[in-house]
Amino acid sequence: MDRRLVFVIWVAGVIQGFGQSQASASLPFTRAGLGLSEGEMSLLLGIARLAAFAALPIGWLGDHRGRRRPFLWAITFIILGGSLAGLTFEAWQFGVLHSLLRTGTAAVSGLAVVILAEKTSVPIRAYAISFYGAAVSLGSGIALMVLPLAESGPEAWRIPHLLTGLGVLLLPFLIKNVPETDVYRSEPEGGHWSELVRGPWSGRFWTVVAIGFLAAAFGAVGAAFSTERMISDVGLSTGMTVLILLGGGTLGGIGFFIGGHLADAWGRRRTSVMSLLMSLLGGIVLYSSTDIAVIVPAVMVSAFGTFAFVPSGGSHRAELFPTTLRASANTAASNAGLVGSASGLMAGVLTIDMLGLSNTIYLLGIGVFAAAMLTLLLPETRGQDLTAVSADRR
Repeated sequence: MDRRLVFVIWVAGVIQGFGQSQASASLPFTRAGLGLSEGEMSLLLGIARLAAFAALPIGWLGDHRGRRRPFLWAITFIILGGSLAGLTFEAWQFGVLHSLLRTGTAAVSGLAVVILAEKTSVPIRAYAISFYGAAVSLGSGIALMVLPLAESGPEAWRIPHLLTGLGVLLLPFLIKNVPETDVYRSEPEGGHWSELVRGPWSGRFWTVVAIGFLAAAFGAVGAAFSTERMISDVGLSTGMTVLILLGGGTLGGIGFFIGGHLADAWGRRRTSVMSLLMSLLGGIVLYSSTDIAVIVPAVMVSAFGTFAFVPSGGSHRAELFPTTLRASANTAASNAGLVGSASGLMAGVLTIDMLGLSNTIYLLGIGVFAAAMLTLLLPETRGQDLTAVSADRR
């Protein structure tokens, strides 16, 4: 049962990863096709991420109508928004459809973790979530692989976006196999946002939101300017830069599975803190050193920490809230990550010119350290009985 469910959510994760990565992977070609400058394209994508607050009602439906149907609607939004973006002629049209896609990815990110947490066996809960994270990463890798299709002609930028539409072929499989969770069936009356925002769960909620925001702000800028750092500052060739990023990222990808194992065996909180600090250390070294022998392991350490945080942080978030609020809280946490990444990129437009790229990374790194310290304020939840958490309102 566990393996089948993990595979079903894995399929959804690949669709999500492929769809959400197209805008960044094909950015130079899409930008040229829409006639936008680099700054205008950055602003458009930032606004689209902020517009993904529309995912919050989907999370609310997950607590009041069940996890399954909102999850399937969110996957449909990804497929529609991602593929139809390839048919647009105006920047605003692309922005609207990319907002639809980002709404879907925020909702899927929250609900996928909830479904896995509520349906898989307790001893392997975080490990199961690690496969979802790995699937999203695989989808992103496939998006890079089809990038050459975008440079075959002036309108070829549309092709990678349109390929997202192939996900519709997998929708019948997902509709048939994505289950409703037994935990939701046992407690079908959803909670209210006031319980999260200012009620008995507000302390945990705002701590989780702050952690997601701060970690994403650092990660978004670090990832977006990694090639700029290595090519312009360090002086590496484009080919060597791609080799280092792909190689380091691939080796660091074992963080998904090691992070999941550690979260199940060692604890969510300690694994999350370790992951955040590894991500911070690798990022700081990457933007400080010009020695390739140092840069390569820095990329690997940063990727490992980033990937290991997915299962540990995801399982932790799911276990911190009761059944009646779990989908809403996790969807909001996913949105916090999107807002954090958008805010980091927008702030970077100003701080990079004033302080420099490396100093901007250092400044944002303070936020990651703060996120690690905030994680220590949350209770450990390893082995948490998800049907009993509503009795604990610490």
